[in-house]
Amino acid sequence: MTFETIKLPTASVGNGAHIHLHRFGSKGGKKVYIQAGLHADEYPGLLVAQHLLRHLQQLDQQGAINAEIILVPFANPVGLRQRSFGHVIGRCDWHTGQNFNRNMAINADQVMTSLIGSFGDDLIENDQLMRTGLKNLVSQRSDDFEINSLHKILLSHSIDAHYVLDLHCDDVALPHIFYGVHQQRTGKALANALGFRICLEEDVTGTVAFDGTHTQPWVNVENRLGRKIFSQPCFAATLELRGKSDVSPELAEQDCLGILDFLTHEKLIDRVQAPQKPFELRQLGVDQVKMVKALMSGIVTYRSKLGDTLKAGAPFADVVLLDSPTAQSIPIMAPCNGVLFSITGHHFITKGDTIAMLATDEQQIKAGTQLAF
Repeated sequence: MTFETIKLPTASVGNGAHIHLHRFGSKGGKKVYIQAGLHADEYPGLLVAQHLLRHLQQLDQQGAINAEIILVPFANPVGLRQRSFGHVIGRCDWHTGQNFNRNMAINADQVMTSLIGSFGDDLIENDQLMRTGLKNLVSQRSDDFEINSLHKILLSHSIDAHYVLDLHCDDVALPHIFYGVHQQRTGKALANALGFRICLEEDVTGTVAFDGTHTQPWVNVENRLGRKIFSQPCFAATLELRGKSDVSPELAEQDCLGILDFLTHEKLIDRVQAPQKPFELRQLGVDQVKMVKALMSGIVTYRSKLGDTLKAGAPFADVVLLDSPTAQSIPIMAPCNGVLFSITGHHFITKGDTIAMLATDEQQIKAGTQLAF
């Protein structure tokens, strides 16, 4: 194991930030990259990363790691210092207004121009050419703002990985994962290992976050050439570790062991894997998620629980009005059939706020659209 401290270019006088990075195993084979806290106000992953650190240190000492594994226990020191009256406000960069988990995608034209003529019939060689080419393109990125420096440093260590796991959480939610619709086998293996029942499968040809930044170039190249080019493109997933308040040693250890079970399944580490109880996955496209918006302001309360199956037209929540001449509560009806898997923890809501997400069987939004800003 090695430990590195990477300094970000200073954004202002006397105000520097650092990223910590742990390496396990050895280079030359498969590579795994795991990070937590890209949205700095999402804490469950920060604790899971510490549990992973302990287990990976032990596995490394035992010689049980068959890959290079990089763990970044807090990926966003910039967001962690964004405190307002004691609260971390770490979702968007205060300098540019940009979401820390957006606008990292590698320019598709650059990929095509620099790499498209390099690929032959040897799929394994093509993999190496692609990983080397992507790493070179990342090295050419601008780092004019601190957020761009942060993205450049993170991508320089992750873009050539075979597996990328980005640890996040929702507001109040059931655990779920995002991955590319083209990688269902590996996505299902990850969900099964974690025990996460909801799988959101993304079209990575549109707007992408950190996970899709790693898979999109591989998909674009094969789509452009119209044939299979690669042996093992990068698999990347976002793990939504329930809600922001779901922080406990028990949950962190459970999720840590789930990640290790996945790495064991993929033969990246050697360890005894606990028997998995069979359960039913709900796989759906991200475009099949219905986001329920508030039509008025007030205090929202919920009649239904996470995991409940809602029927269209049935009340599942209420808004208590604060500016009515008399005490008044307005029921909120489910707009369609679906499973309630996410709600808001901000009980004072204003018109237009997202108050729930439903997993449905029908297309609800345009493919390639992000669910949140």
